[in-house]
Amino acid sequence: MKTFNNNIKITQTQSKRSGDQLMYIVIIGGGGIGRRLTEIALKDGNHNVIVIDKDQNQCEEIARKYDAIAINADATQEETLEESEVKKADVLVTTTNDDAINLMVCSLAKNKGVKHLVSVVNQEESKPMYMEKGVKMVKNPDIVMAEHLYKSIKHPTIEEYMNVGEHAEIFRLPISTESDLSGKPIKKIGLPKKALIVAIERDHKFIIPTDDVELFEGDKVTVLAHKEQVDRVAKIFAGR
Repeated sequence: MKTFNNNIKITQTQSKRSGDQLMYIVIIGGGGIGRRLTEIALKDGNHNVIVIDKDQNQCEEIARKYDAIAINADATQEETLEESEVKKADVLVTTTNDDAINLMVCSLAKNKGVKHLVSVVNQEESKPMYMEKGVKMVKNPDIVMAEHLYKSIKHPTIEEYMNVGEHAEIFRLPISTESDLSGKPIKKIGLPKKALIVAIERDHKFIIPTDDVELFEGDKVTVLAHKEQVDRVAKIFAGR
């Protein structure tokens, strides 16, 4: 086991910036997600960040680039978590692409008293096991990216997507120059019952609309819809 750092003293002190308590964050996995998470956490509050990874090169790079401690070891071994002083952690985050590893580490950390556990989830069938352990789940970014790319292929006019739970999506659509919706009030464009326009961006202004508000060319419309209605909404805005 090797530890790489920039002579950082592990403490839990008050932030001079805002009085917020600095967090002690343990991150499992020093790949793309782990590195980016380390960077964001340090920029946000100069938190104490410990990264654990079996790849020595990853650890050396993290220690060289960031004010973080990198431990080159196997996080599924109890002694590794003890080396990281995981009992002091405010949160432990697992970011590997192997659910078995993530779940094992979360179990060990939970047994050692870590109250807040967060993990990337790689396989849908692993969700019940994460839920059983009380782990906050985040979908693997590669899966999210693939889903977004497919939606961009299927609905080229939709600009942004976000899932709202398992049954709804929120997305943004422009009113194009060819659209026959321009000049029509929302109540007359034929939206299905399980779809709602929640916002309109117009000339750098943000509008929370009622059914009587008219749509115009150049508007960017944010829609909340049940997943089964997304195709129908996209067709309405595409004029099909």
